[in-house]
Amino acid sequence: MALNYTTKTQYLFRINKGSLDVYDHSVINDYVPHEDRPMPFKHMVFIGDGETDVPCFRLVKDQGGHSIAVYKPKAPKTKAKAQKLLKEGRVNFLAPADYTEGKQIDQIIKAIIDKVAADRHLYGGW
Repeated sequence: MALNYTTKTQYLFRINKGSLDVYDHSVINDYVPHEDRPMPFKHMVFIGDGETDVPCFRLVKDQGGHSIAVYKPKAPKTKAKAQKLLKEGRVNFLAPADYTEGKQIDQIIKAIIDKVAADRHLYGGW
C-alpha cells in the first residue's frame, strides 16, 4: 500500500485510537478523550526520512511524542535537511539511518523507552 503524508497521519490517529481496521471509519472519526485512547501520542516514536514525514513529525512531537529525522550517513544534503527540521522544531532528534545496535538511533530510542517507562512509573497509568 502506498502512503502519502495524509494517510500517514491518519494511521497515527488509527494507532492512537486503536482503530486498525482500514475499512472501519467509526472509531477514527469519533471523539475519544485522550485519556481513553489505547496508545497515547506521548508513547509514540515516529522515525522518518523525507518531506512526506513532516506532518507526522510535527503531529507526534506536538502531542508529546518523539520524532526522529534520519538521514543517509554519506549524503550531506540529507543531513542538512534533517538538521533544518531540528532547527525548525519539527523533530526532537536527528540521527544517521544506521539501525545497528549501539549506534545513535538505537541509543535515542532506548533512552525514549526509558523515559516513557519512568514517566509511567512516576505518574501512573498511561
